[in-house]
Amino acid sequence: MGESVVALNQDAASIYYNPAIIAQLNDTEISISQIQWPAEINYDYFSITHRIYKQHYFGLNGGILHMEPMAETTEFHPEGTGNYFTFQDWFLGFTYGARMTDRFSYGLTIKHVEEDMAGYGMSALLLDMGTFYWTGYRSLRFCASLSHFGKQVSPKGNYEKRILDQNSGSEITETKEFESFSPPTQFRVGLAFDPLDFKGQLLTASMQLNHPVDNAEYIVTGIEYSYINSLFIRLGHKFNKYEEDITFGIGLIIPVGPIKIRVDYGYANFNHLSDPQRFSMGVSF
Repeated sequence: MGESVVALNQDAASIYYNPAIIAQLNDTEISISQIQWPAEINYDYFSITHRIYKQHYFGLNGGILHMEPMAETTEFHPEGTGNYFTFQDWFLGFTYGARMTDRFSYGLTIKHVEEDMAGYGMSALLLDMGTFYWTGYRSLRFCASLSHFGKQVSPKGNYEKRILDQNSGSEITETKEFESFSPPTQFRVGLAFDPLDFKGQLLTASMQLNHPVDNAEYIVTGIEYSYINSLFIRLGHKFNKYEEDITFGIGLIIPVGPIKIRVDYGYANFNHLSDPQRFSMGVSF
């Protein structure tokens, strides 16, 4: 659905976009997924949500972005030096949410984020927060979230920088510390409603504005058609998003006794890079 999901209470994976969704899920939910990004980069994600007491909910989620070892190249060894390096990003988060009324809920995620690239690492403690509000007009809901909020961070250690000495005219080497930068904080605000809800058929439409601190704002939209809460067909579009545009997906919910098994597939079109594909499975009980 073009990731236009900040106002959709679909499953446990939704708390990545809006922690307040956790208080909209009555069942215990477990979800695992993988995204195949371009350049053979993969992202693995899991999330678990559970109602702990009355209107209080708890969740656990985590993800890892990783790749196969890559050959090191230099201007003098364009075919490779014989050395290899790796890149890995991962996070682990704990979510708490509460349903204040039958219309309003909020959620908060505290997560530890760590990155390692070619031996240089950094880590940070980040915060996600969100709200979920049913307006009372038919099925219209209005939601907002703030993701990856935290202080500036920098890689650990230092590096050597070659510069030209203005006095002697010779090249010298200075030891420098890495500069700090802000995490990729993103604000999302969106709405969703169900224009069709008739005889087991449900059509959901959503629209969302994304405001990343390090890039231009863009709008994403999506629609989902479901039949007897078992078959789901999805379509989305991203506006003012360079490189990305159309997305689509399909999903199934298969009841097995008291357990519901969910299987989903998603596809996104990239204009120049290889197209990402998403696979996910989940259970609710």
